[in-house]
Order: sequence, then structure tokens, then C-alpha cells
Amino acid sequence: MKRDLKKLANEEYDVLIIGAGIYGASATWDAALRGLKVALIEKQDFGHATSANSLKIMHGGLRYLQTLDLKRVRESIRERRILMHIAPNLVYPMPVIMPTYSYKLKSRPAMSSALLANDVLSVDRNRSEDPHKYIPNGYTMSSKKLRELIPGYDKYNLNGGALWYDCQCYNTERLLLSFILSATQRGADVANYVKAVDLLQKNGKAIGVRVEDTLTGEHFDIRAKMIVNNAGPWVDDILASINGASTTKKFNLSTAMNLVVNRNITGQYAAGLSGPYRHVFEDGREYNGYRILFFAPWRDKTIIGTNHLPYSGKQDGFKVTEAEIEEFLDAVNNAHPGANIKRAEVSYFYSGFLPMTGTNPKTGEVNLVKHYKIYDHQKTDNVDGIVSVVGVKYTTARDVAQKTINLICKRLSIPMKKSNTDTTRLYGGDIDRFEEFLNHNIGDDPYKLGESAISHLTYNYGSAINDIYCYGQSDPSWMRFLPGTNEVVRAEVLHAVREEMAMKLSDVVLRRTDIGSGEKPGDTTLVEIANIMGHELVWTDERAKAEIEEVKQLYVPA
Repeated sequence: MKRDLKKLANEEYDVLIIGAGIYGASATWDAALRGLKVALIEKQDFGHATSANSLKIMHGGLRYLQTLDLKRVRESIRERRILMHIAPNLVYPMPVIMPTYSYKLKSRPAMSSALLANDVLSVDRNRSEDPHKYIPNGYTMSSKKLRELIPGYDKYNLNGGALWYDCQCYNTERLLLSFILSATQRGADVANYVKAVDLLQKNGKAIGVRVEDTLTGEHFDIRAKMIVNNAGPWVDDILASINGASTTKKFNLSTAMNLVVNRNITGQYAAGLSGPYRHVFEDGREYNGYRILFFAPWRDKTIIGTNHLPYSGKQDGFKVTEAEIEEFLDAVNNAHPGANIKRAEVSYFYSGFLPMTGTNPKTGEVNLVKHYKIYDHQKTDNVDGIVSVVGVKYTTARDVAQKTINLICKRLSIPMKKSNTDTTRLYGGDIDRFEEFLNHNIGDDPYKLGESAISHLTYNYGSAINDIYCYGQSDPSWMRFLPGTNEVVRAEVLHAVREEMAMKLSDVVLRRTDIGSGEKPGDTTLVEIANIMGHELVWTDERAKAEIEEVKQLYVPA
């Protein structure tokens, strides 16, 4: 995967996709797989913003049963199953527990009925022949059993618990990158750090985009027959000049924050725990209620979320504050007092934007947009050649991408080719039985890295693990671990620069490897990565120092 800006400037594409979050990445893959000439640009790094803000859960839609949104339940179940198939190294089942109480809707009988309905609606969830992807039926349990599974948890009126299975993603950043890598293998042209500055229009039709290479400041044009605006929270910025006037706002900002705690709190189970919620209105009114917080075990740590707040500032430069972390941590400890999480145990925090319809006038809570939107601006603004997408859920991005490219094919008046993104394996996904594949790799271990490191490489790279091993064949020193880790090898950094378009230190620390996904790497680790990248990208000492300082600041709240 090479960053070829000259080619972007010299070609005319069937479709240009703006924004490389999970929705843009999925749309690029779908378009490439159907044989369209497609380009993807992203103003920062692939998946740097909203898509990086994740509990790493691929939800099957159980919560939508509360509103009887059966269509959305089925959609979520289908997409969860597809993700396990096309990315078997990255997506796998995970048990989830929720306590039950004496209250009607939160009672054990009510949850038992919900789990039964969920099992009936997901009757086709186990089509895979891979036992690693098997999702059992849900069931309820006694309060004694629940306390055993969630040590230290005890609440008034607790009378049992419910257990069901969803899916977890080992590394959401690598999953997004797998869509992009797969697309480039099918001919897509992609580039990060290329910002859309202005739409190019002629006779009421969008014909391309004026862009800026944010690494050099240079400007050039990219021409395309159709444009897909997948810019997420920046979708309205792209539309600012359409038809000479701003369009109706598509994305009302709200923030969603998650915490990473440097301790496994709930064992092998994720847990949805009820905690108090308090909101004070500007006029002094106060609302007190409850909300569900999610505790997801991940790599000997726990990801906890999500704290939703309305937001009226600028997207660029947004940063979580220390006060927000401490306030949310108080809520977390009220939801699970037995966990007794200290501020020093919060090893990382991250936040992104989600579209909201507004806030609840009675509770002050954010009302999130429930369904994705695909806007054809020929119909809404009388401007041909551009489509905008506002997504709401990571799990269903592939399905929305398929519908988006269906529309693009229709607008281009070309024969509609069937989308095969539901069955075609992604980069690294050519694995039929994952546990057998993993055990084979552990037994093979050509560089004697040990079980933990081989597991890490197998999950992150899957069937493409030899893309990393090959560096050791020319120089065994590339298979040495980076300082401060017994999992991430130096070859991963080199591969990220040469083959995965890593341009900045943060690209490697947070999105090509997972060395910084849960906590700040040590100084010696950052220096080693910067040395490898600097040699490849010809950085000055000043540039390397600036890159290191920039990464350090990512772990410091405002």
C-alpha cells in the first residue's frame, strides 16, 4: 500500500470517498471488489477519530428488543456473523453478563424472555463451521452465581443475572485497516493526510475535490464521477460549499468517552452494570436516574463506557478533560463499588463524536441518532455527483457501505454487480478454523518468540503473519521485541512504514501496532519506534523529538 499522490492527481475515478473511518473503509472495499475505479482520502490517519473510540464490541442488537426494533436486531445479528467470517482472526464471541433485580423490566423473568427472543431471532447465527465462532444460547442465573462471576459486585434488590454472547474485536484499528488493505489489493488508490478543502463543481455537478497534502501543504485536484462524503463528524464541513450554500445540518455533535483501566475487573465476562445518573439543568433543576455502563475485558485490562455528552465546540482539537475523567470514574465506581477503581489505574482514555438528535428535556441525556442516513444530494440539494453518509454503529458499517455503493452504481448508470463483501475474506482472514491455526503457529514459532507474542501476531495479522516473518529472513534482528513489550516486534514498525502507510509516530503506536492502545508506551519504546521510522522516512532529530512529544500528549487530558 503506497501513498502515490501524483496518481491521485492524474486519474479520473468512478468514485472518490472522503473519510477513512470504518464507513469509508468499508465503502472503498465494496467499490473495489465490484471493479469500480475508487480512491479514498483521509485528512489525518485511517481510523484516527470516531472509529478509534470503541468498546471493541460487535453488538448483536439485544438492546434493540426494548423498543421492538426487530429489523435492527436482525441487521446487527447478520453483520456480527459476517464479521466473524470475513475477519476470523479479529472477531470472536464474548460472554456478557447483566444483573437482574426485582423491578419488572430488569427482573430475571423479563430478561429470560428477552434472551429467548434473541435466540429465536438469531437462529442462523451459527452457520460457521469454525467452533471458535460458536455462539451459545443465553440463560439466566442465580444471584449467588452472578456474584461468583463478578467478584465484589452486590446491589440492593439483586436477584440473579442474565448471560448472553456478543462479539469482541481484538483490535478495531487493525480491522479497519484490513478493509483498506483488501481494497488496495483490488486496485483502490488510498492516501492518508490528504484533506478535502473544497468541492469542484461544474454545471450543477460535483466533479472532484480540491485537496491539501497536510504533510507538505501542497494542493492538487482529484477528479471523480461520483463522490461519497463519509467524513463522519466533519460531513457538514465537506458540504459547506455545495451549491454555493450550506445544506441542512447532517451531524449534530455529541461526545462519547471510554476509559481503559489497567486491571481485569470482570474476568472473562463483559458486564452491563446499572449505575446512578445525575444531571443538573441550567435553571437549577436536577434529575436523578440510572444508566447502564459497560465493562469489557480486554488484554488483561478493562474498557469501560460510555459517557455521552452534548457538544457545541469545534471538532478539531477536541480533547477529554481531567474533570470529565474523574466525574465519569465516580459514576463507574457507583455502578460497581466493589471494583474501587483509582484514578491512577486509568491507563488511557479516548473520546469521539456521535450524531445526536438532541437532549432529553426531562433527563438531560443525549438522544443518539438511531439509524444511518444516506443522502443523495441530487434529490436534496439539486447537485449531482455527491452522496453523503452518516453512520451510527461500527458493527453495521459493511452493510451501509453495500447500500451506498448500490446507489453509486445506479447513479453512474452501470450494471449493478452483486456485492460479495459478506463472504469475501479480508486481508489476513484466510482461516477456516481459527484455534487450529493459532495452535499451529504457536507450535511452529520460527523465531522462538513465545506463546504470547505468537498469539498477538496471529490475532493482528491472521493468515498474513508471514508478512511480518519475512523481515526476519533477511535480518533476524527485526524479530526482536520492542523495549517494554514481550509481544510487539520491531518488524511490525518497519512493515507499518513500508506497506501500511504509517507516516507519523502515532500511526504506529495507536493504529498499526497495539503497543499504545491501552497505555502510554515508555520513553525507550517511543525512541526505538521513532528511530526505525525516522530512518525509513528520513526524519531529522527535531522531527523525531516532535513526534515523540506529540504521542506523549495523547495520554494527557486537557
